[in-house]
Amino acid sequence: MRDTFSILFYLKNEDSAEKSIYCRISICGVKAPFYTKLKIKPQYWDQATKRGKGRSKEIPRINLALSKLETEITEAYEKIRERRKKVDPFYLRDYLQGNVQDKENVSILTYFDQFNSELDERVKAEDLTDETRIRYVNTRERLSKFIKEKYQRDDLYLDEIDVRFARRFRLFICTNYKCKNNTAQKYVQKLKTVITDAWGNSFLVSDKLIRHKLKYDHTNRTYLTWAELKRIMQKKFYSERLEKVRDMFVFACFTGMAYGDIRSLTEENFNLMNDNNEWIDKDRNKTKVKAEILFSDIPKLIIEKYKDRRINNRLIPIISNQKCNDYLKEIAALCKVNKNLTCHVARHTFATTVTLTEGVPLESISKMLGHTNTVTTQIYAKIVNEKLRKDASEWNKKMVGIEDEFNLKNQ
Repeated sequence: MRDTFSILFYLKNEDSAEKSIYCRISICGVKAPFYTKLKIKPQYWDQATKRGKGRSKEIPRINLALSKLETEITEAYEKIRERRKKVDPFYLRDYLQGNVQDKENVSILTYFDQFNSELDERVKAEDLTDETRIRYVNTRERLSKFIKEKYQRDDLYLDEIDVRFARRFRLFICTNYKCKNNTAQKYVQKLKTVITDAWGNSFLVSDKLIRHKLKYDHTNRTYLTWAELKRIMQKKFYSERLEKVRDMFVFACFTGMAYGDIRSLTEENFNLMNDNNEWIDKDRNKTKVKAEILFSDIPKLIIEKYKDRRINNRLIPIISNQKCNDYLKEIAALCKVNKNLTCHVARHTFATTVTLTEGVPLESISKMLGHTNTVTTQIYAKIVNEKLRKDASEWNKKMVGIEDEFNLKNQ
């Protein structure tokens, strides 16, 4: 059903020789009045036609201005209605008066810059981690290179971004940056987020990427066995940079903390609980969900080791995530660990080797990792063979003697 839409010109009831001519836009019974910046003497106003009358020199000018304004309002209404379907009369009024940002012909990189500026504000307000902001900055940078290389243009309009564009962008990331599919899809996910934001703010009539499904390859999450972890713990490093990264990695293996959470860890996060044990009590940077972790002996030793060498109140010396991952690959090679070692592997190791295989219930692991439910934890804490063997061995012990209860010979 079409909206009821009307335009009415009228004189404002005011105590003056000349009356102000007002316009009232009505849509579905909602009215938005505004001043046309025109004035006329009441005797020259025709109430029936809503126009000026008489032979005054000003009448043709006033009538022309009113007719022009009526045309502008009608055209603006139809234009906005195509984009918004439902038109608010106050929005239409503000649009005519230039108080609404022009949302047509906005480019993807321009909007991306605006989006990233908002992320800057969120980081300052501690509502977002800087690591997340940097991921969007990197996506914008690679998007710009992609557009220049594949389209020979400096930028594209928002409404040119479609599913084919997203697919080509994923392929560009895989090829030019030697990324695997899952990593490339994360860049496409950032693009999708920005496009959805543009659509939500009426810069787009529709979100062309909303039905574009990101297809991730199934991968087994890497974690260390006790033997591999002990080789890293026992290794003597002659490089201080590798020693510091090793210590940070081992700290994460025994706390389950992500890189960003370790980086922001302070003494305020340690609490002495009723069980006379110290606990790390901290909201995760990524989800703001509280993680409760027992402060065990190995993390204590690492904190104590760097007590007199703290920089910027950080309890552990820590460099950028990228550099940490680079150095961890050196550590893996030196310790003969044939796995792709990254900071996050430590979190997986905590969830599997350090806790699950040692009999810690999944619910408790979930709480220590700062997850909202155990469904998320099951991704990290996979049932490893070692755990399976332990459980099967315990079960088998309970079965000892039960064969005597079986009348196998049916006698």
